[in-house]
Amino acid sequence: MPAGRPPTPTERKRRTGNPGKRALPNVSNVVALPPVEDTAPDQLGPAGRAVWGVVTEQCKWLAESDRPTLVLLCEKFDRRQDFMVRLEASDPVLYTDKGYAYANPLVGMLSTLETEIAKLLSALGLTPTDRTRLGVAEVKAQTTLEKLLARKQERSGGA
Repeated sequence: MPAGRPPTPTERKRRTGNPGKRALPNVSNVVALPPVEDTAPDQLGPAGRAVWGVVTEQCKWLAESDRPTLVLLCEKFDRRQDFMVRLEASDPVLYTDKGYAYANPLVGMLSTLETEIAKLLSALGLTPTDRTRLGVAEVKAQTTLEKLLARKQERSGGA
């Protein structure tokens, strides 16, 4: 990973008035990328499909060009689920035939896998810190008025 602060996204510079006063790319030269398809790849298992569904539904900044990274992330969630099931059927500490204790290899494999998942989540802007850094989304609490309006709309049948 490169050292230092990551560059400020161009979108944020435009919103804040470009405090650094460096030339920004012309908006007419920006290419609109197609959004990532919501159809999950066939090879994904239940855990991967669940992640795929949430990400494609809620992370509108992801483009179809992000698909390989998203597929890899979902496959790793499937693998994590498999490791968790195997670890539950075993013990975190195993013993040799002479009685010496050693860590179950699944514990280390799970730890490595979770580190890889965290890196992929970060690369796709799926952590709060990375969303802020990329300037792509912000969690906003629903106001009381918005809650009341939503309830009213639900009662009236969404019409």
